[in-house]
Amino acid sequence: MMIELTIDGKKVQARKGMTILDVARENNIYIPHLCWDRRLKPYGGCRLCLVEVEGQRKLMAACSTPADNGMIIHTDTPTLRKARKTVLELLLVHHPLDCPICDKAGECALQDLAYKYGPSEGRFYAERKHDPEATSPLIERNPNRCILCGRCVRVCWEHQGVGAINFIGRGFKTKISPAFEETLDCEFCGQCVDACPVGALGAKPYKYRARAWFLESHDSICPYCGVGCTLTLDLREGRILRVRGVDGKGVNDGDLCGKGRFGFDFIYGESRLKTPMIRQDGELKEVSWEEAIYYVTERLKAIRKEHGPSAIGAIGSARATLEDNFMLQKFMRDVIGSDNIDSSARLGYAWVLRGFEETYGLRLNPIKLESPIGKEVILVLESDITSTHPIFGLKFLEAKNRGSHLMVVEPRMTKLARRSSKWYRIKPATGTVYLLGLINYALKEGVHHKMELEVEGLEELMDSVKEYTPERVQELTGLDSESFIDSAKRFINAESRLIALTVGAAENQKGIETVKAAAQLLMLLNEGPEALQIPADYSNTYGAWLTGVRPLSEGKDLYTMLYEPGSLKALYIMGEDPLVTMPDAGRIEETLRGLELLIVQDIRLSETAKMADVVLPAASWAEKEGTFINAEGIPQPAPKVVAAAGESVPDWKILRNIARVMEHDLGVIEFSTLRDEISRIDIDSGIQRWRFSPVGYTLEEQPDSEYPILMVTGNIMQHSGALSVMSKSLSHVLSDAFVQISPEDAGKYNVTDGGFIKISSRRGEVFIKARVSDEVPHGMLFVPVHFAHARVNTLVKVSRDGRAHPTPVRIEPRGDNGSSPV
Repeated sequence: MMIELTIDGKKVQARKGMTILDVARENNIYIPHLCWDRRLKPYGGCRLCLVEVEGQRKLMAACSTPADNGMIIHTDTPTLRKARKTVLELLLVHHPLDCPICDKAGECALQDLAYKYGPSEGRFYAERKHDPEATSPLIERNPNRCILCGRCVRVCWEHQGVGAINFIGRGFKTKISPAFEETLDCEFCGQCVDACPVGALGAKPYKYRARAWFLESHDSICPYCGVGCTLTLDLREGRILRVRGVDGKGVNDGDLCGKGRFGFDFIYGESRLKTPMIRQDGELKEVSWEEAIYYVTERLKAIRKEHGPSAIGAIGSARATLEDNFMLQKFMRDVIGSDNIDSSARLGYAWVLRGFEETYGLRLNPIKLESPIGKEVILVLESDITSTHPIFGLKFLEAKNRGSHLMVVEPRMTKLARRSSKWYRIKPATGTVYLLGLINYALKEGVHHKMELEVEGLEELMDSVKEYTPERVQELTGLDSESFIDSAKRFINAESRLIALTVGAAENQKGIETVKAAAQLLMLLNEGPEALQIPADYSNTYGAWLTGVRPLSEGKDLYTMLYEPGSLKALYIMGEDPLVTMPDAGRIEETLRGLELLIVQDIRLSETAKMADVVLPAASWAEKEGTFINAEGIPQPAPKVVAAAGESVPDWKILRNIARVMEHDLGVIEFSTLRDEISRIDIDSGIQRWRFSPVGYTLEEQPDSEYPILMVTGNIMQHSGALSVMSKSLSHVLSDAFVQISPEDAGKYNVTDGGFIKISSRRGEVFIKARVSDEVPHGMLFVPVHFAHARVNTLVKVSRDGRAHPTPVRIEPRGDNGSSPV
């Protein structure tokens, strides 16, 4: 419903329910404010947005007053200017005049408003004497500068769902602080820093680095997860000093997580590659680009001549640009003559796409970030989306705040589990069983009789799930049958619903059967593929798959190339570190040692690069032009914003130069010709054709008396893959590998919090520091997979059929809170 009102003599239309400030902003009418934030509920605390409404005796707060039909509003009158002047005078009573040393100077809202409305002299004076809090790893708090607008408190709780800070004290002693004035210990997303209108909260890595007016800003795309957030990079003298999210920009609409905001400094990491290297006398030694390219071309030609093109393979990168990946597959197919090319998508997202094709008939199914909004019931299954895809995770919190019923079926106490409407705790890797139980229950309720489409294979599906009664689900998942039935009724009887989960290379508790079960449950309920949201892992997982970084005919896939020693003689790895990020790394190492030639092209000297015969330094995401396709399927260009480190070169250009020396042109003269060629790719996303098929549940390995505990791996909030561990800022938050263990299991195995334990599986052992936590249930360990000094991926079995593969392990205490025993 539309209404009409007048603001400063201008007739405007608005939607019913908008506030006066909303209407003014939509019509480019300026009303000053300090406590308002578009993402938050109206607060009305700063009183700067006061306006005059004809017919009202008192001034009204524009941020919290609903606009009404026929209103006549004035936003700039002598009365209002006097009121704003008084408010600012009172705000400045306690605010220190330290603009010359405050990092917010030049972009401070209070500074701007004081200049426009404030008094030249104040009638009152007082002084706060709080000590700045600088012990937090990334965020510094200076309570003396705080104006108590509450934006940081509200964005942390209402928007982020954390609540790490709040008002403490009363009257003049009020300040913002964590509980009991402890050191800030949170997600370190930095949303509070962006929300703060003054200099009370600041990013420590940026402190005293530059004034705002000296900064040069460029927009780029985040190189971490598949959301593809827009980052505003602020540079001085050719170096990135900070990253900001700008309200209204990008698919993230200005929101950023900690990796996006603070993790950019991996490009300045100590392990950064700057010069080509060749292995000589058993050691990697720096050489010129001419020597490196000549060595690569001669060795590749010799191997191709002796063993044929099928003896050479390549692995692309889910974090390299579209152009880099396209050039790699072009090089392999047109120069080498081999279809042996693949990426880490094979370990996770490939199974997602196969699951969609076998059920909905679609070869591609991008997510929609806004998909949770407005759904009556949302089911998040065994997935820590706020860690793997943090900004997508915020949409689930927003949906819940707007009235959606958020069900989380998950063994771990994740952030979404804590903030859910209902958390159903299950045993690890049994989410597929839960879905099979829902399918069986839905069929018993006769929902298939209400299907709008006639879909083949229904009888086969019914036969495959009939054993998953509520009692059987309870036996396998640990979820009592009464709770299961309650959740089934809630989900099945909803008017609209959505299932969200993640299936990635770093995870091992879900697989293709999970995807097929979720899809077929939704099909029974007349829900299309848009009701199943499974985001691509990393910044260009989706793009790498689209550009053909996978076998298209009879080529060897990643399983064959990395896990079958002798299948190749030469391997070209671009932007991946399989020894750290992929499962069963012991077998990978055996395969790599058996190669005649290992070429690694990367931005850093990774664990895999340390084994290479040739190491080629590549430019990072900020040092070259390129395109990323996010999990929504949106192509997003990223410009070159800084000079390349040392002698590093964009990946596509390295490949072009090698091809030229091997006497192949490839038709790529410059970047624009490469991008033009990619734009002509015909993408076949398939035709939607629903079909049912049998679906079941099996684990690759089962716990036994020798290995009685299941180990689950995954990503965490602060780290993702191998890039983030290069970031000094993120390492300030978390630099050590850890394993989460329940208090019950810790007591059973004499494990102390902070002590080292040995974790052994059928494939190896690692020593790692223990965290005793009730976030994990009895009988389960959770370990992040990002740390080279504790390669838990060596313990995990690779799943070649796409099934869930949590790893049975045993644990033994090894030492106390001191150093690792190895």
